[in-house]
Amino acid sequence: MNAPVWALEWRQAARRRRLLVLNVAVPFVLVASIALGGAPRAHAAAAYAVLFAMFGVFGAAVPWAREVERGVLGRVVLTGIEPRALLLQRVLADALLDALELLPAALLLAATGRASAATTAGLALALVAGLLFANALGIWLAALADSLAETALFAAVATLLLLHGGGVFRAPAPGSALAVAQSAIPFHHLHDALRGVAGVAPPASGGVAPALWSGAGVLAALGVTALAAPWIAARAARVR
Repeated sequence: MNAPVWALEWRQAARRRRLLVLNVAVPFVLVASIALGGAPRAHAAAAYAVLFAMFGVFGAAVPWAREVERGVLGRVVLTGIEPRALLLQRVLADALLDALELLPAALLLAATGRASAATTAGLALALVAGLLFANALGIWLAALADSLAETALFAAVATLLLLHGGGVFRAPAPGSALAVAQSAIPFHHLHDALRGVAGVAPPASGGVAPALWSGAGVLAALGVTALAAPWIAARAARVR
């Protein structure tokens, strides 16, 4: 399989050792301070969801916007690389890198919460799904913005709105339209998995298998990104 963008992202991550250490250490320290600080479990789970979602969205949006401003992505696009390959390989590679960087923090949560193997595996799957969604979202937000400052603003607002819509800050009535709608947001299932690891019973998921809903949300985000790849690539190259 010819995957130059995938290989490039992994090689850059391996060589940027300081950034790699920070990306592992900072979430771990933040999670440890909450997990070991005696915070109420439900509030702690919400804080973890915000941290992990922000990590994924900002980690995708800000580098993309910076590379656009510096002309790096423009030169890559003008080489003739297929736009869908550029975007999908980048999303998949960065989401997996994010998951590996957050793995120590996730394992700490499982250890402090004395989570079962099944609950821990559920968190791992929900985390990967949430990060795939977050990385696709981050590139979209960077493409819509016209500057690095706008990108950061869009990322903060969109992530918080989706977390709210996913029931992180409030739980809609079981069986309501809002309860069904929130099931399509992967951040909702990430929050549920974090509640499970923290020892808080997850809220009702409307009778729909959470994994199927989460997977559908991720596939929809990747599908829309693939369809819009030519436009996003043109924006990256500032081709009008």
